[in-house]
Amino acid sequence: MGRYTDYIKDVWKLQATRKVMGLTLFGVIYQNNKPFTPGDKLEIIPGVEEAISILAQKGYDFLIVTGQPPVKTKLLDVKDFENILTATRGVFEQRGGRIKNAYYAPGTDKSDPYVKPNPGMFERAQNEGMVQWKESFYIGAEINDIRVANKVGAEAVLIKPKSSALKTKAFELTQGSNFKEFESLFDFAKSL
Repeated sequence: MGRYTDYIKDVWKLQATRKVMGLTLFGVIYQNNKPFTPGDKLEIIPGVEEAISILAQKGYDFLIVTGQPPVKTKLLDVKDFENILTATRGVFEQRGGRIKNAYYAPGTDKSDPYVKPNPGMFERAQNEGMVQWKESFYIGAEINDIRVANKVGAEAVLIKPKSSALKTKAFELTQGSNFKEFESLFDFAKSL
C-alpha cells in the first residue's frame, strides 16, 4: 500500500503543477451559429480537436466555465449540461486533454451571481483550488465572457470567427476591456 500511495501522491503533485486554462463551450468548442435544442447533436468547431492536443502538449489542463448557449430554442436543464459535459470530457481525453473540473449555470437571470458576467462560478473554482485566475487564460466567445475574465483578473481571449457579427473593437474602446482576439481555438493554441 505504501508504494501505491506514494505513486498517487506523486501523480497529484505533477498534476498540480500543470497550467490551467478556462473556457466556455458554446462558440469555442461547439458551433453555436444556429439555434441549439437540447437533444441535438453538438458540432465540434473545426480545428478544436487539434487545438486540444496542442494545448495539452504545452502543459495545460482545462476548466470548463459555461452557461446557456447564446443561440438556443429553449434553455438547457441540469441533465442536458451533465450529458454535454460527459461528451466533452470524452472529446478532450481522446486528444490527450484533461478537464480538471466543470462549472455551469443553467439559469439566465443576470442577477444570479453564477450567471456571466457575474463572477460566481469563477470565484467558486478559485476557492476550490482549481485555478488561480491571475495566472490563467479564460477563453470565451461572447462579450460577457470578456467582462467576467477581466473581473477575475484572467487573461481574456475572445474567439471570434470572421463571420461573427460581434462588435469587439467598439466594445473594447467603450468598456476599457483588455483581451486578445483569435478566429479559432486552433489559432490561439498555435500562438502560444
